[in-house]
Amino acid sequence: MRAALSLVLLGFGQLCAVAMAQEQPAAVISPSSADRPIYITHVTVIDTETGKEKQDHTVVISGQRILEVRDSKNAKLPADAKVVDGNGKYLIPGLWDMHVHKSDIESTYPLYLANGVTGVRDMWGPADANKFRAELAVKRIDAPHLYLASPIVDGSPPVWPNSIAVSTADEARKVVDDQKRKGADFIKIYNRLSRESYFAIIDESRKQNIFVEGHVPIQVSAWEASDAKQKSFEHLYGLAMACSIREEELQARMVPTAAMKERAVITAEAARSYSEPKCNRLFARLKVNGNWQVPTLTVLRSFSLLNDPQFTNDGRLRYFAGWFRDALSAKDDFRLKSWSSTDFALEGELFGFSKRLVGAMFRSGVPLLAGTDTGNPYCFPGFSLQDELGLLVESGVSPLGALQAATRNAAIFMDATDKYGSVTPGKIADLVLLDADPLTDIHNTTKVSEVFLEGKEFDRAALDNMLRGAETAAKAAKADSSSSEAALRTVMDERRKASLEGNTDKIANSLADEYLQTDITGYVQDKTAWLNEYFQPLAELIKAGKFHWDVFDPKDVQIRMQGDTAIAIGTLEAKGSGARYAPTQHTWVADPNASFSGTLRFTHVYIKRNGKWLLAALHNAVPLTPPPPANK
Repeated sequence: MRAALSLVLLGFGQLCAVAMAQEQPAAVISPSSADRPIYITHVTVIDTETGKEKQDHTVVISGQRILEVRDSKNAKLPADAKVVDGNGKYLIPGLWDMHVHKSDIESTYPLYLANGVTGVRDMWGPADANKFRAELAVKRIDAPHLYLASPIVDGSPPVWPNSIAVSTADEARKVVDDQKRKGADFIKIYNRLSRESYFAIIDESRKQNIFVEGHVPIQVSAWEASDAKQKSFEHLYGLAMACSIREEELQARMVPTAAMKERAVITAEAARSYSEPKCNRLFARLKVNGNWQVPTLTVLRSFSLLNDPQFTNDGRLRYFAGWFRDALSAKDDFRLKSWSSTDFALEGELFGFSKRLVGAMFRSGVPLLAGTDTGNPYCFPGFSLQDELGLLVESGVSPLGALQAATRNAAIFMDATDKYGSVTPGKIADLVLLDADPLTDIHNTTKVSEVFLEGKEFDRAALDNMLRGAETAAKAAKADSSSSEAALRTVMDERRKASLEGNTDKIANSLADEYLQTDITGYVQDKTAWLNEYFQPLAELIKAGKFHWDVFDPKDVQIRMQGDTAIAIGTLEAKGSGARYAPTQHTWVADPNASFSGTLRFTHVYIKRNGKWLLAALHNAVPLTPPPPANK
């Protein structure tokens, strides 16, 4: 029976990636670098190492590099120089967001640059980083620098589809070797890794000279991760537990498959049993072992306020459309299913504790990086790095410390102090010119006057054009999506009618030639086999009056439009009588005493060709089976 109604998800992640490129407008193409030097005159240069402010200085940019930084009194401007008046302004290095996702969405690049973010660390990298970089380089578009993770490496089953799932030490080692060869800058690890796999990754990465960064897995303590020299800990995971006087008891209750809100309950118990002396010992260990902390306060705050209309009424959503806007607005986020006001309140308590922890770490000298978890709800490309800096200062980090977390510290972390992190001769000319002093008020990093990316100047007018372009593109995409969704729903309704009528021709014409169908049991059929073996025999019984559908109703259908690709998810309530499927004969046979019913959870993948929506794949998450005999 499952085959009659199976619906498939074919390569969801890969199709999404293709669709993103189709939906999102391309970024601005870079012209050739200007031949003449740029002189930023009479500007206050902020030293990101000491916090000293060098007033009335001139910074000379030649090509992609900073050529000189000198007192303006001694600066002689050549006749061919491009002069940028920095009087009353402040110059800082380009900012880095050290925890983002989906850096392959090219329409986000202008939003990063418009906010002074000239580099990002992507925490879920492409399958082949070398290939990704080569393809991006050919496009010659203005993009922030990218520091790329491997794909997420997790236990089995992984939290996220399309992660690399490993179950043994050998599998874990092979992933490290493969990703090192493919050019990943580091190995990204996740929650469900077993202890065996985790320590195999650590060991192999040390041999391969590549760092391990990411979540502290649930089965590993922060103390162990520190001693293993895991380079970065994201979201403060594991720290509340390590600081608790009930650590051993609470750690035993944590299981790798725990849902987000289940983990939150246990973490809150750990936070309430916080031991300052124990936490100070942990901080000392983190410092000695060089474990960088990336608090991502932005995302932690978001999950505590998603039930607050004042928070979710964020005007920055206007720059996004389609599935990415849905992700940013937490539309149908699976992690939030069944959350109550109590769950949000608990997240709020944990957010407050996280800020307390960040302030204590900063005072203890634990190295910090600024990251947002962009791609999660209300974590916006570019904009949210500014939010993160403000939240760091609210937590007790000094304005200089917050600025360092997004500039100097990022460069040190990446072993790239020869390129980034300070306004120094010889370094890449990634610079942000501000209208006010960020060391007086960290929120002044939002007052961007100009941005320089590898020496290319984007003045305020250019940055405003970037923002207007993003907003216009989002509006156009939203309008097109609404029209396309209406057309797709019509196509889906026509398919339903054709199924009820047993119209083989209509069903066949609604399928793409490469159509595949699967279900959770592992069943797979292509277009020809599915039509011949399943639909056509059933259609003949329908036309002969030997079988009929009593109920065939799709419900709660949600559609994600992605250019010429669409994903439809919902449930199908189905009940039929008069026939049964004979597995040995691979066909349907009439049986007046047979009946079946069920509720299916399905995913459809549609593609548009020559203006027509065709079903390319469908997946049924629960196989439809006949009801059990009455005596059972």
